[in-house]
Amino acid sequence: MSHANKRPESMPEGADIPFVEALRPMIGTEVHVSEWFEVEQPDLDDFSRITHDWDYMHNDPEWAKTGPWGETIAHGYFLLSLASHFMGGMGFPMVQTSNERMLNYGLDRVRFLEPVLCGDRIRARLTLSDIVERREGVNLVNIRMVYESERLGSKPHLVADVLMLLVHGDAVDEAR
Repeated sequence: MSHANKRPESMPEGADIPFVEALRPMIGTEVHVSEWFEVEQPDLDDFSRITHDWDYMHNDPEWAKTGPWGETIAHGYFLLSLASHFMGGMGFPMVQTSNERMLNYGLDRVRFLEPVLCGDRIRARLTLSDIVERREGVNLVNIRMVYESERLGSKPHLVADVLMLLVHGDAVDEAR
């Protein structure tokens, strides 16, 4: 299923205003809680194979049984790579029309606070922290992303600020 032009359920449909204006009233509010995602050993092994980041704590369940967590743990960068999956559930960053684009800009303040164990079910809570106009038609959107698990409840595993550029109007031509 394509998410192109999909607006989150909480966002107004068919508005004749730039998407950034639909977002502004939501600053400071939690705008999405993702579905649960179970971290499985094949995911960790695939990530290790792709990134060449093989380690006993991630890939050797027998070794991990005797280690500090009793189970393999997810790579921090594997967890971070799930950001687009979790954000995609709300339509971010898939805003793209002939006169609007939402583009990945980067991350700030990424912190890995608690290990995620193989078998943990995690989800992301997304809060719209801020929108800053950089120049006409270009806005920097800051979304606080917090991962939690069923095992630890609301105690966070990962916290990061996801930065998106929301470009509209004449500025779209510059963003191609």
